[in-house]
Amino acid sequence: MSSSSPDEMSDADAYHEMISAAVDLTSVYVRNGIVSGNSNRMSRSGHQTFCVAHILDLPPLSFAATRSVRDIDTNSRRTFLYSIPLASDRQQPFIPPPIELPVKIKARIPSPSGNKLAILVEENTPPLESNNGSENRRVVFEIWTDGGHRLANRIVLPKETHGQVCTDFEWFGGIGWSPDETALVYNAEVPSPKTVSFFDLSTKLTDGTVAGGQYTLGVGKSENWGEKYISTALLGLFCVNVETGQIGAVENVPMIRDPASTTGGYVLGQATFSPCGQSVVYTGWDAGGGGDMPRRLGAIYCFQRPCKIYSSPVSKLLRRLSQPQNDREEEGARDDEFDCITPNDRLARSPRFSKLVDGHSKLAYLCNTKGFDTHGGCMALHVADWNVSQGSIVKESQRMIVDVVSMPGETGDSAVVSGIQFPGLFLNQLPDQCFSPDMEHIVATTEWGSTTKVISISLKDGSVVPVDFDLVGNVDMQGKVDSSQRFLSFTDDGGAIVTQSEANFPTVLGCLQPDFLKSRMTIHSCRRIANIAPFSCTSSGRVNPFNPGTGYSYQIITIQPQHGDVKVPVGAVLLLPEQSENEKFPLIVVPHGGPHTCMPTSFERAGLSYGFLCKHGRYAILHVNFRGSTGFGQAALESLAGNAGSLDVLDVVAATHAVIDMGCVDPDRVGVCGGSHGGFLAGHLIGQHPDLFKVAAMRNPCTNIASMVTATDIPDWCYVETLGIGTYNYSDFRSPRKEEVGVMWDKSPIAYLEHVNAPTLIGLGMKDKRVPPSQGIEYFHALRAKKIPTKLLVYEDCDHAIDRVASEADFWVNSKQWFDQHL
Repeated sequence: MSSSSPDEMSDADAYHEMISAAVDLTSVYVRNGIVSGNSNRMSRSGHQTFCVAHILDLPPLSFAATRSVRDIDTNSRRTFLYSIPLASDRQQPFIPPPIELPVKIKARIPSPSGNKLAILVEENTPPLESNNGSENRRVVFEIWTDGGHRLANRIVLPKETHGQVCTDFEWFGGIGWSPDETALVYNAEVPSPKTVSFFDLSTKLTDGTVAGGQYTLGVGKSENWGEKYISTALLGLFCVNVETGQIGAVENVPMIRDPASTTGGYVLGQATFSPCGQSVVYTGWDAGGGGDMPRRLGAIYCFQRPCKIYSSPVSKLLRRLSQPQNDREEEGARDDEFDCITPNDRLARSPRFSKLVDGHSKLAYLCNTKGFDTHGGCMALHVADWNVSQGSIVKESQRMIVDVVSMPGETGDSAVVSGIQFPGLFLNQLPDQCFSPDMEHIVATTEWGSTTKVISISLKDGSVVPVDFDLVGNVDMQGKVDSSQRFLSFTDDGGAIVTQSEANFPTVLGCLQPDFLKSRMTIHSCRRIANIAPFSCTSSGRVNPFNPGTGYSYQIITIQPQHGDVKVPVGAVLLLPEQSENEKFPLIVVPHGGPHTCMPTSFERAGLSYGFLCKHGRYAILHVNFRGSTGFGQAALESLAGNAGSLDVLDVVAATHAVIDMGCVDPDRVGVCGGSHGGFLAGHLIGQHPDLFKVAAMRNPCTNIASMVTATDIPDWCYVETLGIGTYNYSDFRSPRKEEVGVMWDKSPIAYLEHVNAPTLIGLGMKDKRVPPSQGIEYFHALRAKKIPTKLLVYEDCDHAIDRVASEADFWVNSKQWFDQHL
């Protein structure tokens, strides 16, 4: 049992200290010397963030960035806008106090020149008698001009034109300005048919109103995209002229039908205007219209859903919208048909344009021609020339710059990061501004082993080079940087805004020098431009300033296991409390969820809650990136398919023994903590290796795949991870056969229940669509029947992530106390 002295801070105060130090920043980009951001309201982790905009008189050569902050008292997140100078003679430049952004603002999109700003506002209008005295919610585009200082237009989006505007810029969403800054393109829900009750005799059935259709799939009920996307069904594209306020649908797109898989369709998003302004280029996901998705499957964290990139001419639509409603000409004129830019690629997304240089532009995008069955995977990078005069790609100009990498080191410059050579591109989207000013490179952020790294990609020869820099003074004697780093944006002079984070060091902002892409330095010159102070997250305690780099340390360790067919190292991140002489710590092993994700060395991922356990609880923490994780090559990732519950278990056990052999942890006090697939592994570890793992804490664990397969939003996971690649037919749908159910049960933690002795804490989000809460409830009752100490935490308002602020805090304090009691 972990001991603590009476004068140490309480668990609540210690947790408060860690989460107050978190710096959750949105992406940023430069416009006229100002860096602004364009990000989603809901990130992959479920955190609420907002876009950056010019609402301040920012000093020259400065940028704005938003930060999402937890508020435990109100069980919500608050968002603050920072104005941060890029150029200053002071070593620690003055940063004006942040300004809180109101929750009604859903998105802020600066125009290319920075002279205009579009703000998407969701507001409540006063109660009306015609609306039975209830408030009426409406959505408005506010158009600010003169550098964002003058509100020039307020455009109310009519409800009959479309439904909810998609502000999930992390995946489906996107709002973009036309090059001449007269129009916006965005995506929103396609309107559903109007319905009335069979017994509503007062309503005449006109305008397509369907009697009795309010409960019918495809009419009053739409099929969503599962976890986190319960209000997303079918998204169409729309344009709005910011001067006339006229709105029109982009109709020359892949088939859009009623919002349900019973009638098919496509979800359209990630839209951007071409540099010539004649077309919009976007990603289209098959929602039943292309024959690849007869059942709508979960989207979040699932990057193998069939999608292609399309281009639609919009010049005639924009011309109509530029004219007042009563003066419109060419009302019958329609733009030409859409073009599928990537007809031969099963997966293609994230279209990005370069700037116009001498009348030429390039289009870059991510793709994987054959696709993959696993939820994550390696992507290729393709580039095409854009015909400015015709508003379309130059045929036969598409070329592959970086191919899918099967084994680390197949391509790249032989650089070694996190113990391996270049493993391929593991990123979900390209940065908004990824082309270098001279159009010779693309700069992006990718998972590389147990880190996230900034890379430069040569458009000439496809060479991939890590861009290493150091903002926290933690380069080792060999010039190795184990921190996680991100590229955010180029600056006007060709430099770059970047971030760096470590497992014990919250995110800091820096600026690379303008010559960084041509420099031959191993560690590029980069200066820190902001130290962002902690924010108090509750009124029940004051903020104890977090001293970065103290309290605990971290290191990347690499294990080369002998089992398994694909011989790629297993990476891990080890956190160790500050150590007194000959002290051996209890160890908590943390296999990540997914399983096809990765735990990098960043504070907001590997630190934070786990740093709370390490620093305050004095537990060693071992994050294991078992084979199947992203960032280690496609072959290692796919080797897990069909071997879940065995290969990943053996990898975690091998990493655990490797740390025990280092002599810094107590081999008799080892516990396990994990969520989702990590909870699945926690159940396997306490069942298959009960003598090694003595206690467990789980979040929404998958414990019985056989009973989960027909209830989850991702049945494909159940087939692929237990039966192997190619066992799920994406163009068909059926329930599992008798023999398949048996295999799924055999590969589930429940099959090893008789061996479990470990006290187990289980936390469940009751709105979870990914792993049904019944999975954890079933396991809880099975353990309780065996008289094993167990505790069930039920969070009624949470989904799979358990990321509501108060619930998240409650779970981690409960977990720390559970380990204190039983380890």
